[in-house]
Amino acid sequence: MELTILGSGGSTTTPRPGCDCRVCREARIKGIPYARSGPSMFIRDLNLLCDTPEEIATQLNRERIGCVESILYTHWHPDHTFGMRIVERMYKFWLDMFVNQENPKKKVKVYALHDVMDDLMSMGYRGGSFLKYYQRSNLIETIGLEDAEEVRINSFKITPFEVQTTYNPSTVFLIEEKGKRVAYAPCDVKPFPKTTRLRNLDLLIIGSFHLEGALKNGIAIPSGNPLRKELFTLKEIRELGTQLVARKTVVTHIEEEWNRTYDEYKDLEKEQRVTFAYDGMHIKL
Repeated sequence: MELTILGSGGSTTTPRPGCDCRVCREARIKGIPYARSGPSMFIRDLNLLCDTPEEIATQLNRERIGCVESILYTHWHPDHTFGMRIVERMYKFWLDMFVNQENPKKKVKVYALHDVMDDLMSMGYRGGSFLKYYQRSNLIETIGLEDAEEVRINSFKITPFEVQTTYNPSTVFLIEEKGKRVAYAPCDVKPFPKTTRLRNLDLLIIGSFHLEGALKNGIAIPSGNPLRKELFTLKEIRELGTQLVARKTVVTHIEEEWNRTYDEYKDLEKEQRVTFAYDGMHIKL
């Protein structure tokens, strides 16, 4: 199983446009791994994307990825979905359609939990849903999933587990192949699903975290603040990794507002006993 973290950033990229803080200045000068784009992962064995942030086209070009067969969506948030037009950018050729009267080169399968798919279908313009437009254009096939329903794609088994947050449904995906088990849980996954099926992992990739102490502009998150109900501390992530018997934990969805550079996250790894993701991170199991 080969995975690539296409984007390790959070709801705001690093560098943040218009920001002149030390973290953003360094990211502009040095680029990746100091720079972070929107949250996404690619499973190379399947040509499968997990989420489509706004920067997805740049991410795919950077990694020389020329084929996308399937997309998994975790939830509707813009930083995970606003690049959904990638199916059009990759496979809709105007000359073929309007001159040669040919269909798109490929139809991409789009998977999501039913409630998440309902959210995705609601995204659009006054003429209707974006996804329904892509369906009519023969660019995608949408497949709604039940909670804990197994999906077979080649030698892989993928199982979505629903997370009901305060604001919207989200998803933890369990990805299994040849005895290897990965949980992908980039955002809005607190409270984490209580199921034994997510135990004994080779890899836990998880976001929805915050750092303690002073963050951007010296602001700290007070006890009792709503963010603490939505986001894990790194201690809670370590404890969760122990509960799930995860051999390795990779922390992603890293917010620019946490005010740490790539080097500072590398130092933090030694203290926190977790690994922080970066754009272009390749993982082979």
